[in-house]
Amino acid sequence: MLSSLTLNNFALFKKQSIDFENGFNCLLGQSGAGKSIVIDALSFVLGNKASKNLIRTGENSLRVDAVFCDVSNDVLAVLREQDIDFDDELIITRTLTADGKSSCKLNGFPVSLKILQTLAAFLVDFCGQHDSVGLLSNGNHLNILDGYCGENVEKQKSVVASLYGRLKDINKEISSLGGDESERQRNIELLQYQIAELEEANLSLGEDDILKERLDFISSSEKIFESVSGAYEKLDGGKDAALSLLYDAKTNLSGLSNFKDVEECKSRLENVYYEIEDIAQTLKDIKSSTDFDERELDRIEDRLSVIKKLSRKYGRTIEDMLKFLDESKEKLEKLENSGFLLEKLETEKLATEKELSKQSEILSGIRKESALKLEKQVMNELEDLEMKGTFFKVDFKKGDFSAKGFDEVKFMFSANMGQEIKDLSKTASGGELSRLMLAFKNIMLGKEGVQTVVFDEIDAGISGVTAGKVAQKISNISNYIQVLCITHTPVVASKAKSFVLIEKKIVDNSTISTARILDENESVFEIARLIDGGKEVSQTAVEHARKLVSK
Repeated sequence: MLSSLTLNNFALFKKQSIDFENGFNCLLGQSGAGKSIVIDALSFVLGNKASKNLIRTGENSLRVDAVFCDVSNDVLAVLREQDIDFDDELIITRTLTADGKSSCKLNGFPVSLKILQTLAAFLVDFCGQHDSVGLLSNGNHLNILDGYCGENVEKQKSVVASLYGRLKDINKEISSLGGDESERQRNIELLQYQIAELEEANLSLGEDDILKERLDFISSSEKIFESVSGAYEKLDGGKDAALSLLYDAKTNLSGLSNFKDVEECKSRLENVYYEIEDIAQTLKDIKSSTDFDERELDRIEDRLSVIKKLSRKYGRTIEDMLKFLDESKEKLEKLENSGFLLEKLETEKLATEKELSKQSEILSGIRKESALKLEKQVMNELEDLEMKGTFFKVDFKKGDFSAKGFDEVKFMFSANMGQEIKDLSKTASGGELSRLMLAFKNIMLGKEGVQTVVFDEIDAGISGVTAGKVAQKISNISNYIQVLCITHTPVVASKAKSFVLIEKKIVDNSTISTARILDENESVFEIARLIDGGKEVSQTAVEHARKLVSK
């Protein structure tokens, strides 16, 4: 349950800690004092959408801390999964800065907003005229019904979920083997075509790079031929070429071998001569190779076109395409040898589908049996809440199989005898939804898993005998789980065990909301204020309030 809630710079609250007790906690105060702000703070710390407008004027950030004790096993399971230590108390901290950054911590450990929201579902349930999404959404009706059914349906759902999971695995295995026989044959033929196309291309690693280099060379052959020819002519193109001049120079020094320095120069000239002679021969060879065949250019371009076409189908590079070829051969071999295994899987699939259908029928039967009881209980609760002549029905339709079976469930409702029964989401008014929610809360006691429920003016627009009935229902709920309730109805407030008064004050030209726990006399006085509805409280109202509290 919620032990305490601390607000720092949250809306009108500057720094405020509020303690709560087990049972019925009532939040009292004038309209606009900040009662709903307390609920907004609790909603914020449990992961609901945050707005920078919640930060108190003039401040850069806000912080809310919520302390829970006696948490459920579901909460402990989430904490264990996140490796978060727990010792008697769960402290949830959430902050928000003016630049919109939010952080969440569980017992000091940072967690994601998603983890916080998962945990929050096991801690607090918010109920008000604007919190009826669960009842209005047809998608939630099956979950609500299953929650009512309890352990029997959960066991059967586990059986169905297991079968459905196995069916998905079988279908996945069949798909990996090419699907059914006709699909498998189509896959075999496709793979055979792809393998044949790649093998016919006879690709080799690095081939495209070699071809591109050759293509560049051929495309530049004219420029290469002129440059190489010019260089060759200067080296070995006649009597004025480098080799001829070097030869003459070398010859001139031949008869002077007795002179050491001259002999050294002659030797160096010979080395230069032979090096240039080798360069000239290489240039001659290059010049010869630039005399290409036009048909070679066409062959290279055609080959590169084939490689490019294949790359669009089988991979960006030749390495990718060859890898695709190897994988395709493996797949083809597996498919061609999968006939027996596929036949076995198809047999298992039919048996699993049959068993899934059977177990889903059993699950549906459990739900339908419980639905009849739920219908009766809801109508009894509504009659007790002064909604006589209402009609509530759980409508079943058969849909596609899932881990939850094949049931599609929708709540139907008629507020008045003789009126057509319609979708609950299309026919119930705000006041009717409030009482419906209260009816469900009483029926689902101990089945929803949460330890705290918040009623935010769920009794709005209700008075007289109906208000008394609502008070009894909320009081009954508080015997099982903690209740936080905002109310302006005296008879509802009178059932509370603990009272928190929210007040708004002006301090140093600034508005501040505060909260304090009321003693018995103060509680009676505030209930009397609700009865009189004004600043002045009569003695008659006080006596009436005291009688309400004593009942």
